[in-house]
Amino acid sequence: MEVLDCIQGRRSVRKFSDKKLEYNTIVDLIKIGTYAPTAQMREPWGFVVIQDKEELKRLSDIAKLDILERIDELPQFKAYEKFFSDPEFNIFYGAENILIVYGDTTTRWYKEDCSALAENIILAAFSQNIGTCWIGFAKDLFDSKQFKDTYNIEEKYESVAVLIMGYMTYVPNPPKRREPIIFSRGK
Repeated sequence: MEVLDCIQGRRSVRKFSDKKLEYNTIVDLIKIGTYAPTAQMREPWGFVVIQDKEELKRLSDIAKLDILERIDELPQFKAYEKFFSDPEFNIFYGAENILIVYGDTTTRWYKEDCSALAENIILAAFSQNIGTCWIGFAKDLFDSKQFKDTYNIEEKYESVAVLIMGYMTYVPNPPKRREPIIFSRGK
C-alpha cells in the first residue's frame, strides 16, 4: 500500500475480526514505529502490550469508575458520562490487543517523539489490514502507581498513546475534512 493511501485511508477502528493478532506482529509494528523522528536521538519510548480481553475489560471498569469519581474535574469527559455509567460500555471497545506507548519525561520532547512513533505504528498497521484507535480515556489509568508497579514501569515514564488494535473486518469511509487554516504573515 502506498504511503499516501495509508494517510488518506486510515480511520479509527473500534471493531475487529476474531483473527488473532500475534504478539510478534505487534513487536514488528513497534520496531517500525521507532523509525520516527526523535529529538536529539533520545528515543524516549517504552511499551506495554496486553493481549487479554478479560484483563482489558477489568481495566476498562477501573478506568470508568475513576473517571466517574472525578467527572467534575474532567469537563472534557462530561459529555461521555452516560457511557462511563453503562456497565456494558468498554473504553477499549472489547479489543483483545492494546499497545501503550510510554515516554521518558526526563527528555524535553518525549510527547512529540512518542506521538510521531505512534503515528508510524498506526499507518504501518493500517497497511497490514490492522485497525487501531487511540484511546484517550485510558491515560490516567496507565499512569497510576498500581498499574506501573504491576508492569514494572519506572516512575519517570508517562503514557502518551494508548492504541487498541486488531484485524479489520471493514475499513470505515473517510470523513470529510475541513479546509486547513493556514496562518500567514500580514501584508
